[in-house]
Amino acid sequence: MLYWIIWAIAWLLLRSLYALFGGLKIEGAEKVPRKGGVLVAPNHISDADGPTIYLALKRPCWGMAKSELFQTRFLRYILRLFHAFPVKRYSADLAALRQAEELLKQGEAVVIFPEGKLSEDGQLQPFLPGVILVAERAGAPILPVALIGTDQLLPYGKLIPRPTRRPVVVRFGRPILPEELLRGLKKRERLEKGAERLRAVVKALLENQPYPPFTEDTPENKAVGGETPTTESLS
Repeated sequence: MLYWIIWAIAWLLLRSLYALFGGLKIEGAEKVPRKGGVLVAPNHISDADGPTIYLALKRPCWGMAKSELFQTRFLRYILRLFHAFPVKRYSADLAALRQAEELLKQGEAVVIFPEGKLSEDGQLQPFLPGVILVAERAGAPILPVALIGTDQLLPYGKLIPRPTRRPVVVRFGRPILPEELLRGLKKRERLEKGAERLRAVVKALLENQPYPPFTEDTPENKAVGGETPTTESLS
């Protein structure tokens, strides 16, 4: 009960802040599964990305936060209230991956930034294979997300948000099953290549383009993306 009260208050506060600082445009909201486990995979360009996803999803979600943030008791309490759990950066944190897997199996939405760290220049970085492994083991679809403009709202290294000239955009893509991304790949390369395919999908979303084909010679593997998304604005 406490979580739902806090979730509602936080959602209203974030909505108000976005209205004050420039607005938020949500594209493809109808593609977000309203129930069941789903691994949410956005690009990562700002410390504002987590709260932005929290607001745009419109369903409770769990997410990883760097383990350093859990070292103080007060901040640890706040993070756990918002369903965050620690992850050791720059390493294969198996405990964090297992927790994400279990949450997905329980029907939760879990946010994982596949780049593994914040992009300093706003460019899309290589994706780590752990996100594919977790989704495959949990049997959960992956929801690709493009975040555009959060780095203008809260630039890299800054702590105070600033008004933006244009609304921040959250663009949801079609959910993808792990087997779609892994189709036709050999065992040794499958997770790395699957991560590369997921990166190509997020890149296409950032450019508002259809999903690229996951193989070059099978039409059934080609995406059904490219449609004009339904848009919702908060301004």
